[in-house]
Amino acid sequence: MYGVVLWSDKKQNRAVIWCEDHRNLAFYKDESNLSEASLFVPGDLVEFDLREVDDMRLAVDPCVVSAHEFPSLPGDLKAAKANLRRNKIAPPTPSPRKNNVVALHPRGTPKAHRAVESAYR
Repeated sequence: MYGVVLWSDKKQNRAVIWCEDHRNLAFYKDESNLSEASLFVPGDLVEFDLREVDDMRLAVDPCVVSAHEFPSLPGDLKAAKANLRRNKIAPPTPSPRKNNVVALHPRGTPKAHRAVESAYR
């Protein structure tokens, strides 16, 4: 699977990856090599195997496909979230049905045929 690194911790060699399937995020932690700096930085395009354990998705054996391919993505997602909070859109309120509204039906449907007949009566 492919994904983009959204966050990384160089000291503990961990990362959070946004997956190409747009489902839950994948988490990566290199248990074997905690002393080295993380190989990943936010915006890197990575390829990895996915393992699901309980409700968590784990990135296994990730490797960088293209470094800094999407450097603005983490910031863009934060900005989009902030914008959604500021501009909450209220759901449309249903309006009462009016007598002067004509329902349109696609050609060839049974309701379309009846609507044409009733219009000419």
